[in-house]
Parts: sequence; structure tokens; C-alpha cells
Amino acid sequence: MTFSEHAFDACCRQAKELGRRLDKTEWLETIQNAYDTYPHQGLLATDGAKPAKGSRMKTVDADWLEELEQNPAYAGIDIKRELGKAQAWASVRKVGVTQMRFLNWLNKAQVSERPIQYNGAGATSFKPVTTQAPSEPAGWREWVRENSTDPSNADKPWSALEPVAQKYILSQLK
Repeated sequence: MTFSEHAFDACCRQAKELGRRLDKTEWLETIQNAYDTYPHQGLLATDGAKPAKGSRMKTVDADWLEELEQNPAYAGIDIKRELGKAQAWASVRKVGVTQMRFLNWLNKAQVSERPIQYNGAGATSFKPVTTQAPSEPAGWREWVRENSTDPSNADKPWSALEPVAQKYILSQLK
């Protein structure tokens, strides 16, 4: 007999004895008595000994971080920097960084395009980002001055011209 059957039978017996339906208080007392008399091995989570809080959760340690750094799946990701970010995120939310949470964090991390470099002054810094301006085709300014309805366009930088205009000028220069 399951507990629910045992409790149902107890409520039915109590209602028959009283000759009416049970009110809320009587029903709760009957269920509690049924629970107390039922041969169980801890039906409720509160019956057994509680495991230590977080015992199932593995915390991040140095050896485990070394394993992650060797794992090719995380190549290109600065593991220690991401751990710092995860710890900052977790401290704001008042939770801990477990191995599972950190793996989820790493799986969402982007491979750094600009790794931290040693700058020789005892600190690290990012490499400066250099953007290469598109090279100007030779002779485009002269062609624009001679053939354009607005020769002042030749005074603008090549990159300021519309892409359509750039394509047209390139096609005419060839």
C-alpha cells in the first residue's frame, strides 16, 4: 500500500466515524497521523539527513584549471581572465562559481582576437589595433577632376567616396 492509499483510507475512516466530511483542520490532523503511522523510509526530503550544502557541487581549483588550459576545446580562451569575469558575475549575484557553472561560462566565451601581450614595462597590454585604410588607386584624383561633374570630389579622401563611385572609378581606370 502506498502512502497516498494509506492516507486516503485514514481520511475515509475518520469521516465515517464523524458521519460527515472532514474540515481542513481535521483533514490535516488525519494526514499527519497517517504519516506518523505509515512504515516509511523518509517520504519527504526533510525526513532524511540533509547532505552538506554544496557537497555535490565541485568548486574550481588550480589542478582543474590546468586541465582546462590543456584542453584543445578551449584553445585561444584566456581561462584565468574568464574565471575572473565569472567570479565577478557570481559575487554580484551572491552565488559560487562551480565547475559546471564555469564550463557553461567558458562555452559562451569568445576566442580573444587580441590576446594580452607583455609590453616590456612590467605590465601587460593589448596590442594596438591598426586599421589599414584601403589603398588609393593611382591616378584616380586626376581622372575625377577631368571627368566628374563635381571635380571637388577629387579633394576628398578615397575612403569618403561612395562604394559605387569607387567601383566605377576603378573600372574606368583599367
